[in-house]
Amino acid sequence: MTYRVGIIGAGALGLLYAGMLRADVTLYTHSERQAVVINENNGIAVRLTGTEKEASIRGVRIEKADFSEMDLVIVTVKSYQLDSLEKQWGEIPLETPLLFLQNGIGHLELLANLPQETILVGSCEHGVGKIDDRVAEWRGMGRTNWALYRGRANEALYGIFDANPDFLFLEQVDYREMLYNKLLVNAVINPLTAVLGVSNGALLHNEYMLELLKRLTEEVATVLAREEAFQKVSGICEATALNFSSMATDVKEKRRTEVESITGAVVKLAKRQGQPAPISETLYGLVKGLEGEYLQ
Repeated sequence: MTYRVGIIGAGALGLLYAGMLRADVTLYTHSERQAVVINENNGIAVRLTGTEKEASIRGVRIEKADFSEMDLVIVTVKSYQLDSLEKQWGEIPLETPLLFLQNGIGHLELLANLPQETILVGSCEHGVGKIDDRVAEWRGMGRTNWALYRGRANEALYGIFDANPDFLFLEQVDYREMLYNKLLVNAVINPLTAVLGVSNGALLHNEYMLELLKRLTEEVATVLAREEAFQKVSGICEATALNFSSMATDVKEKRRTEVESITGAVVKLAKRQGQPAPISETLYGLVKGLEGEYLQ
């Protein structure tokens, strides 16, 4: 059986999922131009180690979206873009499952107010970059962890997630544990690399950066109540040594970052707990300061 999947957000992540899911995919784009480019080329491509895998999908501008027959809608836009989709939340049928793939935990506040019966949240371990309007470069193969926020997973969801053994989905029991584990890594690596302008691996191989990495990891781990934190963070740095974090890339390309839902979320949690988080507060201010310079 072929399942129908709609993906809201045609950036790097949206292109990757559209290209790798074995389903009837419609990719909802922000611009009419991107939808035209996708349709004129009969779909998109995912580039991996010099080869390109073509995928026949449809591109539709988000304002023209029809969600009525979808088995799943995946939301891959940045966390700060979710508020702009208020109209779409009301157009997606109540029985249609939603899967949210955002960094941080800022999007959890939105989910509580959505009307849909089944909502899932995910944590993406893939490294991916957008080459152009129809091509994504798969820079690091990982998996998608997912968990129920509310509702239940039906046969269609498992059919979609299990269809491609080369693009793994792994179900987790506790969505909060899953998101906090990812937040630990993001709240350490992302702001440091964004401010320093370095790749992930540089944090391990420069003694001054390594000291910062250790201190920030301890701070964030205390706020999030994570154990064996430095082992987890340093392992990701090593495994993705040549990669630049999404926040570092956003700063480099002068785009708005997700610092609010990542570092900002840690700062808010620390204040609620009465915990000091001076490094996180400083990094939050530095990243917002950089944004302020180029987003004026």
